Amino acid sequence: MTNISMLKSPKVLTNYGFIAPKKQRKLTQSQTIIILETLQTSLDISDLLQNFAAIAAQYIRFSGLIFSSANNNIALKEDSTPLFQQNFNLAINNQELGCFLYSSDEPLKISELAIIKELHQLLLANLMHALKFQGMQQRILKDHLTGLDNRASFDENIQRSYSLCQRHKSNMALLLTDLNNFKRINDTYGHQFGDKVLQRFAHVLQRSIRSSDVAFRLGGDEFALILQPASEQSTATVIRRIHAEIAKDSLLGEFGVSSAIGSAMWRSGETIESLFKQADEDLYKSKFNH
Repeated sequence: MTNISMLKSPKVLTNYGFIAPKKQRKLTQSQTIIILETLQTSLDISDLLQNFAAIAAQYIRFSGLIFSSANNNIALKEDSTPLFQQNFNLAINNQELGCFLYSSDEPLKISELAIIKELHQLLLANLMHALKFQGMQQRILKDHLTGLDNRASFDENIQRSYSLCQRHKSNMALLLTDLNNFKRINDTYGHQFGDKVLQRFAHVLQRSIRSSDVAFRLGGDEFALILQPASEQSTATVIRRIHAEIAKDSLLGEFGVSSAIGSAMWRSGETIESLFKQADEDLYKSKFNH
C-alpha cells in the first residue's frame, strides 16, 4: 500500500510524505483535537492505521511504515531499500499492543521523535479498542474446535469472492468435502476421538491450500474451501494434495479415515446457489464412487 487515497475524515489530506511535513516539536491543541477525531472514526484496525499513517506523514519524514502485532503485519507504506529504520513498541497499562517500524532516508530528527511520541500517545486507546474488536470478530468467525473459519465466515467470503469474479473477471473454485463413515468413527471410538479426527483433518486442509485460499468448517464433518484465483489444474492439484496428506497423516491413516471431495468452478453467469449445488452434486458422485 503506497498511499492513502481516501480517509473517513475530510480533515486529513496527505500524499504520504512527498510534500515537506510541518516542522514543529509539539502538537497544538487544535491539531490534537483534529487528530483524535480522525482516529476515532473507525474501529477497523486497517482503517485506523491508515488514518494514523496519513496523519503522521504531515509531521514526519518517513519512507516506509509497518505495524506488527500478534495477529497483524500491515505495511502502511512500503520501502524496499530503507537506509534508516527505527522501532517503536506500543503499550498501554503494561499491555503490549504492537510495534511500528519507521523507515527513512535520513535519521529522524529530535523534533520528529517528539511528535512521534505525541502521536503514539493519541493512538494508544483507539488502537487497544481496535485490536479488541478485531479479536472479537475473529472469535465470532472462527470454529472453536478446528480453528478454521466457520459458516458465518464462509457466507461472507463466498459473497466477496463472487463479487470479485464479477467485477474483475477472475476465477474461483468451491470445494465441498466431508469424512467418509465419520458416524462410525464417533460411534466406535467416542465423540472425543471424533473431535481429534476433525482437528487433524482441518490441519490437512490448511496444509493443502495456498495462502490466498480459505478453508471452512460448515458443521459436523462438513467442510468447504474457496480457492481464488483458481483453474481446473490448480483445483485438481489441491484435491490430490488433500488425499495425499490424509494418507500420510499418522492418525487418519491408522484409522482408515478418507474424504469425499466435490468441486465446482465459477463461470460467467453462475450464481452462488448454482455453484454450491454443482459442488454438492459432485461431492455426492465422489462418495458414490468411493
